[in-house]
Amino acid sequence: MEKKERVKLYKAGKLWCTLAVTAMALTTGLMLTDVRANADSNTANPAEKTAQVVGGTTQKAPVATMTSEGTQPTDNTTTAASAVPAVDPNDHGNYAYLDQQNINSQGQLTASGWHATNDSAGKDYHFIIAYDQTNHTEIGRQLVREQAQQMDRPDVATVHHVAGAAQSGFKVTFNLGKVLANTRAIQLISRYSSDPHGNQDYVDYWFAPVNVNRDNRAWLEEAATTDGKLHLAGWHASNLAADKPNRFIIIYDQTLGREVARQKLTINVSRPDVAKAYSDIENAAQSGFDVSFDLTGLDFNHQLQVISRYSASADGSSDYLDYWYAPITTGNHANQAYLENLDLSNSAQVKVQGWHADDISRFATNHFLILFDQTANKQVAVTTANAVQRPDVAKAYPTIATAGNAGFSGNFDLTGIQLVGGHTYTIVSRYSTSSKGNGGNGSYADYWFAPFTLNQHHSWLESVKMADQGLQIAGWMVSDYSGNHPYAYAIVMNDGQEVHRQRLTLTARPDVARVYGNVYNSSQSGFNQLVKLDPAVITGKLQVILRFSDDQGGSGNYDDQWSQGYASNAGWFDQANFDGQQVHVAGWHASNQSAGKPYEWLIAVDQNGSELGRWEITNKHLSRPDLAKNVGYILNSDHSGFNLSFAVNDNMQHKVIRLIDRLTDDSNGNGNYVDYYSNGVSINSGAQTTGAKTLYYDAMGNIVGAFNNAEVICQNPELPTGCEMTAVTMMLRYAGVNINKFQVANETPRSSNGDYGFVGNPYSVTGWWVFPTGIAPVVQNHLGTHQIMTGASLAAIQEKLNIGHLVVVWMANMNGFVNHAITLTGYNASGFFYNNPWTGRKEAMSYGEFYGHWNADAQRALSY
Repeated sequence: MEKKERVKLYKAGKLWCTLAVTAMALTTGLMLTDVRANADSNTANPAEKTAQVVGGTTQKAPVATMTSEGTQPTDNTTTAASAVPAVDPNDHGNYAYLDQQNINSQGQLTASGWHATNDSAGKDYHFIIAYDQTNHTEIGRQLVREQAQQMDRPDVATVHHVAGAAQSGFKVTFNLGKVLANTRAIQLISRYSSDPHGNQDYVDYWFAPVNVNRDNRAWLEEAATTDGKLHLAGWHASNLAADKPNRFIIIYDQTLGREVARQKLTINVSRPDVAKAYSDIENAAQSGFDVSFDLTGLDFNHQLQVISRYSASADGSSDYLDYWYAPITTGNHANQAYLENLDLSNSAQVKVQGWHADDISRFATNHFLILFDQTANKQVAVTTANAVQRPDVAKAYPTIATAGNAGFSGNFDLTGIQLVGGHTYTIVSRYSTSSKGNGGNGSYADYWFAPFTLNQHHSWLESVKMADQGLQIAGWMVSDYSGNHPYAYAIVMNDGQEVHRQRLTLTARPDVARVYGNVYNSSQSGFNQLVKLDPAVITGKLQVILRFSDDQGGSGNYDDQWSQGYASNAGWFDQANFDGQQVHVAGWHASNQSAGKPYEWLIAVDQNGSELGRWEITNKHLSRPDLAKNVGYILNSDHSGFNLSFAVNDNMQHKVIRLIDRLTDDSNGNGNYVDYYSNGVSINSGAQTTGAKTLYYDAMGNIVGAFNNAEVICQNPELPTGCEMTAVTMMLRYAGVNINKFQVANETPRSSNGDYGFVGNPYSVTGWWVFPTGIAPVVQNHLGTHQIMTGASLAAIQEKLNIGHLVVVWMANMNGFVNHAITLTGYNASGFFYNNPWTGRKEAMSYGEFYGHWNADAQRALSY
């Protein structure tokens, strides 16, 4: 046995390496260990053989070998023949390696490598065959030195001492074309054959296959409307389309479930960027497209999807490869909008401002604003919207891509157009694919804002001044009806009856327009004109009607606004004070009937209108600039002041009087006159308090109540049955007597008869009573007088209280006693006030309660 050492060449990454191989030479033949081969020989169909038979032994050629130094042999041709070692006839290895193989974007398989074996001796034809692994068919073959380039490989000859190693290199290019569409992998075969066609007497080496990229890649880069067209741009690349030369872009309406447009591409757009990214896809460099579709038939409110199609058929209806891009419209657009301003203040135009956010505007790029009459059901005007940036809307609606550009403003030209009062209108914001008319001929999306009805009117009289020539009025008037009622009038009314009318010429009022911009033609609403009339004809309530009419004379159909009512005779008593001796009066009185009435009198009357006195006012016609603005609607109000003081007479005492300021043509204050009445003036009326006594007077000076604030004394605990003595004590003390209840109790006579004295002991709970006549001597003793008032009238008792004389009355069944005495201190319209000796409190009872108790005790009473 002979031991030989050889090296095998293989590649590890980018490095060439060698591996020592030991062979044992036997007499029976040659055995190689650790040698891999993939070779065929003498096979008509190279796809059906995977091994080479040499000398009756199956050998596998290594896929790769290495040099012992680990250096990479070069692929370049060298002419250093003297460096090539001698062929080893005993080396039966089948060696090969692909330095490079790939499928490029031109649909070509390019490869370079080498194949060396002693079995190539006598086989002068070197073929490289491309083989379709998926369909088991040969794609093509190239004869090295004819179709393929032969490459000298001295590096291989250095490692492998086999026949032809120095010329074993090759470089080939296969145009794969349609093959790419239907295969998953392609394998290269290197064949040495003695047959010029390469079909007989050959030795093969099958290289590892290269996989075909079967991805379907695409991207839609633009979908937008431009110049009335839907513009689509993007790319679509796939090896699966290699046998499908016809390209189409199709628009599919998912909402309708059908195709709505297609276009056959005649020009492919160069896309070197795609070729760079997908270098193994055929024709990726020409995968781009740029097409435009007519918008007719496209409804952007639907879900629209773009399809890129490669087809083998000319009409694209069969044998095709599709790529469905993400829908360009969802068919479920958020349609949000708000009208922020509607300005009707100028009759020549309507201004609007707001925002409308809808992603359909990506394609429906023509933005129209429509003024629509809902009452008449017709369009009134249309205008193109001016775009306004709205970052606030984008923030509020982040899911609407176009929200940041949703703002708009627009002006409707109303030249020759008349808005009709009473009609209901609305503003419509429309995004349309059509740029013509109102966009209604295209695909569009509308937002109908809340309707508004032309039924508002407003007015204000800023100045109303009566002069000798008539009524000067200034102010403004607006009405939505003024469009079809263009004639403005002011009509002066006296107690609801027309006095005069005046046509008004309206002037610019930008301030009114700012406040009432939503009312038609409010910018032209001002007036300042004189309505000629005799002030004396205004004798009652003055009113001004501000009218818009469709009749030049102010009649016909009209829209009226009534002013507030203005008095024709007014005044005020700024001062009417009683100082105890005199009444001091100051104020003003103005009247439209004051002309021809040079005299001014002040007259005092009671509540029944009876005159109590009169005084001529000489300090009159005083300047009152404060009234010029506020009461200018009355003639000469700015010189209507007066003042006067007069002494109070007895007829006025304790009364609420009224004062009359009279303008008259009579020097005595009679004749033709016009009066102004004051409010009530109290001349010691109402509650008048003297000391502890208060009297209450009505407006006519009548006493209607009294209250004597007498000290309250309690009988308990010393006089448990001495209520009469205690009640009389309170009466005496209020009359000024310095006495106490014990003194009165001790001075009261004792008797078995109450009419003559107290029955029993008042200091004991077993005591009984004393009646008016029995205790009257005590009153007589201290006051020098007394009055038994048993059975007296209500008026008699009230009169005693009016003069400050308290009244002791006997009451039955009160505070648990059969007989009880209390001290009356006052009265009002409801009943009596009294001091209760049992409770020690000031109390009150109604007249009904009083008579119930008093009548049951024989109406006994005592005063003085």
